[in-house]
Amino acid sequence: MVRFLKRDPQSKAKKHIEKALSEMEAGYPDYASEEYEKAARLFVEAEEVDFAVKYFREAAYCALEKDDHLRAAAMKTDAAEALIADGRFDEGGAIFSEASDHYHREKKINESARALSMSILCYLAARNFDTATNLFRKAEKRFTGAASPRVSAYDLATMGVKILCEGEAADARELAKIVEQFKTKSVESTLVTFVASSLRLALETEVSLEWAGRKDDIIRVKTPIEFELRYKCPVPVRVIDHRIALSSNLTLTKAPKITGANAKEESWLIEVNPILNGSAVVGPLKLTLEGDKVLVNKHSDSVAFEVAPAPALLQVDLSPQRISCGLGDEVVLDVILMNRGDGPANNIDVNTEFSPGLELAMGSGQKTIQFIGTGEHMRFQLYMRSVKAGESLVTVKVREQNQADEIVKTALVRVG
Repeated sequence: MVRFLKRDPQSKAKKHIEKALSEMEAGYPDYASEEYEKAARLFVEAEEVDFAVKYFREAAYCALEKDDHLRAAAMKTDAAEALIADGRFDEGGAIFSEASDHYHREKKINESARALSMSILCYLAARNFDTATNLFRKAEKRFTGAASPRVSAYDLATMGVKILCEGEAADARELAKIVEQFKTKSVESTLVTFVASSLRLALETEVSLEWAGRKDDIIRVKTPIEFELRYKCPVPVRVIDHRIALSSNLTLTKAPKITGANAKEESWLIEVNPILNGSAVVGPLKLTLEGDKVLVNKHSDSVAFEVAPAPALLQVDLSPQRISCGLGDEVVLDVILMNRGDGPANNIDVNTEFSPGLELAMGSGQKTIQFIGTGEHMRFQLYMRSVKAGESLVTVKVREQNQADEIVKTALVRVG
């Protein structure tokens, strides 16, 4: 009798497992579920977590044979708690999610919300942001309107996803209030403390995107501009992922040279090139920062500015520059307008002036040209008649609407 009382927990657990198998063979899954639960708790006592989880699950499956979803949820919750006590947050999160589904089937809204919230917190602690975000979207659809839960775990999970996964800002006092209201079990305290600590550090982490040089509200097309990316964190972290959003009229010509070294503060330069005119936006910058005490997605602000069309560069050729003719003869000069700039020339005014010895023989001395594209040219001719002997000048003046300076070309006509 004394030897029996001194048997180790694992030996006792095996007895309960054998009894559970007998109950299942006899057609009593509810009694088998209780025996599996006793075995699981003995394995917890013996610190055999894998066996404990296995038999909590067996207890849940047996309960489902009698369509008892509430007991199945309770058994899976115990299994998840055994895993998080062992620091296996990823596995615990998966089983908490299963427990939530069982509670939801029985319309136990608060219990379902708490289990799903614990699952989200587990995945946040395991740094599995994608799964945490997906589960949060599931919770948003499941617990809306009249089904909105009243559990502090859900509030903490909501804030955790928004801060760590989505990079949103929050009030540190609100976070402290939510953590204080969360009445945790002793087995959950390590998990909740770790997540809450990560949230506090995330709120103190800064990510910025700023002009590297002089700030300009208007930038010309094909004029490269630089921006400075910077982060600052209370603890050493390294960048494990980064993304920079650019509007469609910008291209990234110089990417940040991120080394991945641990540091509390770091900065880099990027260069972008505007390729089309219109409104442009650089950012937000999205950084994923990882350290021993925190893993967080942080977003910077965006920088907006206007991109003006690239300037035109007009050149005028007037030929011949010198010509002789007799009195009363007609003279023809060629005028060629060329656009050597990166942008189109619009609304070009051409004015022609003559010395008293010349007069226009055909057409008008004033002309407006609507458009000359990049690399294009336009040719037209001036027809004049000499009316006085001597030397006379023909002056062509060209001005484009966005060009401050006027282009002036002159030709000499000798009449004699």
